[in-house]
Amino acid sequence: MLIRFVAFALALTITTFVGAVEPAVAKVTALASGQLLLNGKPSDIRTIDKAFAELKARGGVVWYYRENPQREPHPNAMAAIELVVKHQLPISMSSKPDFSDYVDPDGRSKPRRP
Repeated sequence: MLIRFVAFALALTITTFVGAVEPAVAKVTALASGQLLLNGKPSDIRTIDKAFAELKARGGVVWYYRENPQREPHPNAMAAIELVVKHQLPISMSSKPDFSDYVDPDGRSKPRRP
């Protein structure tokens, strides 16, 4: 009985630990107006810069969506991308504002898996 309990506790600890090390995600939306959203909330470059520094320390990734990608990007959209480069973060582009897809290296939209 004690051995089963210890095995269960160990399995629970490992599961919790594995779940805790999943990389964090920062969702950046660049609206055509120049407004930036960080995880759905209005933000600015300075706040995003700080968030990206923390994200880098946690081994995180940026999910990025830009409204109206056929047009020239607003300078704020470019500034957000420059911060991704500055902090050397991995990035996943999305063609949908709800981040339910990602754009593969060939430019095709694929459903994002949970």
